[in-house]
Amino acid sequence: MEYPGVFCTEHLIYLAVSLLLTFFSLWALRRFVTDKKKERTILRAAGIILLICISVNRVSVTAAQIREDPAVYGWINLIPYTFCGFASLATAIAAIFGRDDNPAYHFLVWFGLAGGAASVIYPDFLFEQTFWDLRSFSGLVHHSVLLWICLFILITGRIRPVMKKYFFYPAGFALMMLLGFFEIYVLGFPSAMNIDSPLLSSLPVLTSWYSLFILTSLLVLAVYLVCGSLSAKRRASADNV
Repeated sequence: MEYPGVFCTEHLIYLAVSLLLTFFSLWALRRFVTDKKKERTILRAAGIILLICISVNRVSVTAAQIREDPAVYGWINLIPYTFCGFASLATAIAAIFGRDDNPAYHFLVWFGLAGGAASVIYPDFLFEQTFWDLRSFSGLVHHSVLLWICLFILITGRIRPVMKKYFFYPAGFALMMLLGFFEIYVLGFPSAMNIDSPLLSSLPVLTSWYSLFILTSLLVLAVYLVCGSLSAKRRASADNV
């Protein structure tokens, strides 16, 4: 059976609609919703939607795996074992229950921003599944909602990138990889967190998990250094007034 692949007609339509909805909804919320309590309610609601989306995705993916290879897969595989699966579940929980600028945001916002955008633009699972397969469609939707939440947290100032909080990013990445090793070597998962294979086979070095750790950590470090410098300049200007 031939699968549509990335940039098929359905994917391009979805991509255009998703990006337009993301842009205009965030613009409208930023323009017309200025009350912090209302923003918090919106974030919690988005977190609940993301939790539903990732749950549907995990159930549909796991059910298909059990049908295809019941000797290897079981319902224990509902536990997320991919980067974005983990990020979506953790972000949903943080959005629903977490406070502003909580430590989890300093990992999840940056990792989810990159992962959500990359997966919506280049959903490589379309090389293995049809667009309307529940696994594919729910995968696209949970990545879109993940991206939306990360952008919402950033534009509403619910995270403050200061250098003393930078270490939460590498710490969060390390915890995610620790879960991956636990899933493989304790729970017996065939694979997890791309520990045994690169994210993209066409870029095996750049998309290995350790390369992603180094590259993303350096990029986030640059963001925190720039934000810290700008904050210091603003404080200096305020003191001189």
